[in-house]
Amino acid sequence: MSLEAKDLRGNDPDELRRTVRKLEEDLFKHKLKKTTNQLENTMLIRATRRDIARVNTVLTERLGGVAVAPAERAAAVFEGAEASAEKPAKVAAANPAKASAKATKPKATAKVTAKVTAKKTEKET
Repeated sequence: MSLEAKDLRGNDPDELRRTVRKLEEDLFKHKLKKTTNQLENTMLIRATRRDIARVNTVLTERLGGVAVAPAERAAAVFEGAEASAEKPAKVAAANPAKASAKATKPKATAKVTAKVTAKKTEKET
């Protein structure tokens, strides 16, 4: 019963939204049945979640107007990673607010500080 993206691309956005709503209702019913031990095939939950993601992806492509092939998307991410690995200093210089926020960030958490304080008071008594 799995939906195929190529079949979904022919639908208009309103139909895709109705499909997502129906799938979300089905997912809720599957989860409810699983909780009450009435769901025999638990893979229905995973398949429904994936169908929702598939429909949302097609809907985003439709509304955004830009469909990017997976290979092109991976190449763009890889190129971006190479660029950031080569010039990390430029990234920090481009956004000094983030760099200064990291420098002023306290290193010890409240829990660690409380433990240290408790140990000091134990030694004093």
